[in-house]
Amino acid sequence: MPVSPTPHGVSHPGSADALQASEPSLQGSFQQVLLINAGATVCFPTITALLLQAQLPHDMLLHWWLLHMLSACIIIADWYARQRGRHESPPRWQMPVELCVAGFAGCVWGLSAFALPLLDAEGRVLLVAVIAGVIGASAPALALLPLAGATFIIAIAAPYALYFFTLGTPISYGLSALLVGYVIAMVVANRIVHRILVRNWRLNRENSGLYDRIRSAQNELLDVADSSEAFAFCDTEGRLQLWNHRFLTLLGLKDEDMQRGVPLAPVLVQAGLPGDLPHQLATAPVARSRPVFELPNDHWVRASLRHLSEGGHALILVDITEQQQQNVRLEELFREVSLSRDIALRASQAKSTFLANMSHELRTPLNAIIGFSDIIRRKMFGAQSARYEEYVEDIHNSGTHLLGVINDILDLARIESNQIVLQEEMMNVGEQISTCMRLAAQQFDRPPGSLLADLPADLPMLYGDARLVRQIMINLIGNALKFSPDTAPVHVGARLDSDSGEISVWVRDHGIGVAAEDQARIFAPFEQASSQLSRSYGGVGLGLSLVRAFALAHQGRISIDSKPGKGTLITVTFPATRTGISHPA
Repeated sequence: MPVSPTPHGVSHPGSADALQASEPSLQGSFQQVLLINAGATVCFPTITALLLQAQLPHDMLLHWWLLHMLSACIIIADWYARQRGRHESPPRWQMPVELCVAGFAGCVWGLSAFALPLLDAEGRVLLVAVIAGVIGASAPALALLPLAGATFIIAIAAPYALYFFTLGTPISYGLSALLVGYVIAMVVANRIVHRILVRNWRLNRENSGLYDRIRSAQNELLDVADSSEAFAFCDTEGRLQLWNHRFLTLLGLKDEDMQRGVPLAPVLVQAGLPGDLPHQLATAPVARSRPVFELPNDHWVRASLRHLSEGGHALILVDITEQQQQNVRLEELFREVSLSRDIALRASQAKSTFLANMSHELRTPLNAIIGFSDIIRRKMFGAQSARYEEYVEDIHNSGTHLLGVINDILDLARIESNQIVLQEEMMNVGEQISTCMRLAAQQFDRPPGSLLADLPADLPMLYGDARLVRQIMINLIGNALKFSPDTAPVHVGARLDSDSGEISVWVRDHGIGVAAEDQARIFAPFEQASSQLSRSYGGVGLGLSLVRAFALAHQGRISIDSKPGKGTLITVTFPATRTGISHPA
């Protein structure tokens, strides 16, 4: 029972879709049918010949069987050619060949009609049943080439119809007519199956083309979406349905982390976002409907939610990392500008305070100098009044005070212009401190017990500028006396740190103290803890700034420990490189 190749012009349609590719194509199905028909062409004639060998001549059966084997060889050759890919569809010259092969195979089966007179009743029934089965099976099997199928069917049935008609009996006429009707029905069925196959094949190609266009449009859509926002579509149950590649890259996820149909919440948690983010966005007020999140991969995203008309929602993430970095830079710049503004305001305020204090510090001794000198010049109390000596002493003290203020200003100017030049030498720290204590006591008119010294006898020599070291101690002691009650003693001392080799000098008072927020500010030029102090205690606010500058000039440091109402401890530490151990005399 041969099967012809596919119709001319029909080739394997193919498809990019995995589902379409898994279905057998017309060409593949035809090749499978070729093998089945080749096997049937070998088996059925062989079985039929074996069953009828007792009633028919062996030579007749052998020749008939050999013709069927030839037909089977032709079918196998056709299958082999297609398996090797020699042709996908039959060329135009192949159609007559296919018709000849189908006609030849049909005629071989039709030749069996000449054996009917030699058979008994059971043999005739068997042979007619086999012929009917072959005709019925060939109708769908040869549907790819309906003309070849019709040729095959007619070639089989014509000898049998002619044989029944020549018998001349009413039953034989009926059998002949019945056979003709059966043939017509099988030919029609062959044509119908052919139309169905062709229509299905065309629909398959159209569907494949449509699917490819949809897939291409989808890819283009995803490509466009990849260049802008990251999104993920979810159904009404919150399960993932579709997402773009940018969603993965932005959240730092891999392809295996995203699967269609899985819940979105664990994916968001893995990426560092709240698992109930869609619910938060859906229930948030309008002003908070687009919150900003920082991801573990240092990206910043703005999230929004869009409800879909067919149900479900779309989670949209926008990368705002660059914008956020710009905002951070702007905030830093704003803080720097604010800090510069505050510094400028403090400098302006300090300048105003300095000018006010300076005018007071200069006018007061100048008025005394001018007033007392005018009294002496006019000899208002007579030519030899004892008051003149007292006024001369006041003029001297006022001039000394003015000289001190001017020296402080000049020292500050040298500091700001980096013109401090150290006149370094080896000095005895204890002797320098003792000298400064006597000078400060005289300046502030304090009794001997108001200053207490703590000076170890084994202090090493200090290598530095003796004048600046004395200036440090005089300013520290003077500040302590200025801001302490007359009855509260001031402690002055020095010590050696045996571990680091550093020498520290310190002054402790029991005065008004300094608040923590003002402790760093009082070391700046023209600064005091408050403007009221300058009016109450005097001074222009240069003492501690000079102490800090002179300490830094010796590579030292200054520290303060103070509490309001409890007093103040100020310590100046000189490095180990300036001790007598490093600089032997």
